[in-house]
Amino acid sequence: MRSLSAVCGLGLCAAVATGWAGVPTASIAPDDSTVLLWHLDEGEGEMAADASPAGAFGGKIRGAEWVDGKFGKALHWDEGNGNVSVQGDFSAITDQFTLEAWVKLDTQPSGKEPFWAFDIAGKLFPFVMTIRPPGVLYVGVQLGEQRNWLHGQTQIPIGEWTHLALVYDGPAGRIGTFVNGEIDKEFDVGPGVGDVSISDNPFWIRSYAGGNEKLIGAIDEVCLSSRAKTFGHEWQSYVFLHTLRYSSELLLGSCVVPNAPNPPRSFELAISDGRGTEVVSATLNAQQVAAGAVIPAQELQAGEYHAKVVATRADGTRETMLEREMRYTPPEKDLVDIRPDGVLLVEGEPMFPIMAYHVRQKDLKLVREAGFNIAAAFTTTYPPGWERESDGVGYMEKCGEAGILGVGLGGGIRTNAEAAQATLTHYRGSRDLAMYYLDDEPHGPGRQPEDITRLYEQWAAWDPTHPMFLLHNRPAEFARYASACDIFATDSYPVRREDDAPLRRVAIWTKAAVDAVFGRKPVWIALQCYTVKAVSEKGKGRDGVPRLPTEEELRCMSYLALAEGARGLLWYAFDDTYYDNGAIRGVNIAEEFPEFWETLKRVIAEIAAHQGIWTSPYADLHPESANEELVVQRRPYLKDGVAHMLVVNPTQEEQAVRLQLEEVADTEEVRDALGGSPGRLAGGTLTDTLEPRQAKCYLVPLN
Repeated sequence: MRSLSAVCGLGLCAAVATGWAGVPTASIAPDDSTVLLWHLDEGEGEMAADASPAGAFGGKIRGAEWVDGKFGKALHWDEGNGNVSVQGDFSAITDQFTLEAWVKLDTQPSGKEPFWAFDIAGKLFPFVMTIRPPGVLYVGVQLGEQRNWLHGQTQIPIGEWTHLALVYDGPAGRIGTFVNGEIDKEFDVGPGVGDVSISDNPFWIRSYAGGNEKLIGAIDEVCLSSRAKTFGHEWQSYVFLHTLRYSSELLLGSCVVPNAPNPPRSFELAISDGRGTEVVSATLNAQQVAAGAVIPAQELQAGEYHAKVVATRADGTRETMLEREMRYTPPEKDLVDIRPDGVLLVEGEPMFPIMAYHVRQKDLKLVREAGFNIAAAFTTTYPPGWERESDGVGYMEKCGEAGILGVGLGGGIRTNAEAAQATLTHYRGSRDLAMYYLDDEPHGPGRQPEDITRLYEQWAAWDPTHPMFLLHNRPAEFARYASACDIFATDSYPVRREDDAPLRRVAIWTKAAVDAVFGRKPVWIALQCYTVKAVSEKGKGRDGVPRLPTEEELRCMSYLALAEGARGLLWYAFDDTYYDNGAIRGVNIAEEFPEFWETLKRVIAEIAAHQGIWTSPYADLHPESANEELVVQRRPYLKDGVAHMLVVNPTQEEQAVRLQLEEVADTEEVRDALGGSPGRLAGGTLTDTLEPRQAKCYLVPLN
């Protein structure tokens, strides 16, 4: 047993975790929660016996040899094909589970097929446990429409038996990865997200298909349980400190485990300068912090500070939840500013961001003429005359010539402080730049929340004239990363091969991102407009996957994001032809899919035509919907004294609209700003019908 007093050094999240048990020391004994248990002790034959109470999941062994295991015997695979799999009813897994196994690696995954990842165990898609370079866990858990792909951070050794576990605890709203009985990484999915989504696919170990993502090494003691086994670890509660630089405020939020014993009742925030003088302080109750407490911070000037948050728990004990050094740089707002409601201002004028990813310099004018106002390169951006040639050198200047704003980005400056300083100081005060892209989907060693926070604070000091942008695509990690930026973004990309794409996922991801910043930072959403082409027989099965969205899907995804609070839309990607792995390659959508390009331009034109709505402040109107299939804007816009309220039908069936509204005036017809047929409003109830994938923006008169 041991205990760990864990205060996240950069203050993104902090808590105290109490003791946890060490690595399991014996073969697993089944109990009434054991759904599947493969001891793998047979030592011969082609079947793995199931030692669970039901004994229903004996597995078929393929391509393995018997070896000595952690306890008794185990199965070993070299580079050949093979796995152990079984089909069956796994409906016993609902709101919690534990998937665990002992693994002994011969080598690490190469990052190239068929060994780009090492599968350990799982079932597509409710739960998956794999290892990815640089040898850390990579896990997946499907909860309703929310698919969580998550990275661990502990490197798994070669040649040693290592116990690995993936745990989902729905009542606590947590996912955890464990290495040798100790917590590796804890993730927040929030309570009530949903039960595990069980599929008809088989349960497997070593490789989901037998011939790809193949673990090279041995596996022993595989167990799936219907309860959350945390090996003595207690789920942590956290606080998050945001610097709302553009409004000279701080935001303190929390994520507390539901029904936790002895929860925090109040929090004390103190910010001190280098002399130890307290310059900002606040005492807040737990309810205020849970909702995102905003604290005025006009006293903060450019410099180094010490931040500390102390919680007083229900029993009166006090505990430091956050303590870190912080660097604060107030922004210079003449070029780019951000309103408190998240609207971007460029030289004082509201601008609704419509960005295209991966635009080469030669295509900047084409993209600008299509209606985009921001362009991002596919490679690192540098000032003119940089020591190496690339399409990113002088990119901002070319954006300025084309009449479009550029984005400072790329691993070349993210991982090289000297290059970053040279680039950011060069573009300080540039009218050709919209913002800096800190990182894209950060994960793994060196890209943890504290690492991104250091980057954010340093880049903001080098160039205080432009905001800092961060995109993360894993809702379970949104809250931990969202404080490390001025603009937060995500992507969900729901369109794959099938016709019935789960477009609602765009709304779910957007809402989660807005909630992660407590509605106090701009959230921009990346929407998909990409596909791939096969370049060899090896890639034939992936040709055209994902497919390009239809016009109906493009429009629906846009309005789903806006309805849930997006203040900018990003389109991925214009030109991915730089990517070619010998099996598939990216495409240039304008050159290779001209009909789709014209379709996308129509959607962009429609969005741009109404940007006066999307940059409006929010109305004090809180609609209640009787139809859960619809996505109804939680915070309608207020423009010209009239509420503009988006309602979107993400399904492929007609849906009835019935909304309860307070403080509105009755009218026979409620016009749709998007040009659709009007709705009816009487007695505070708005009624209408939406066609499949249709969106309307109702103009609701206020009393």
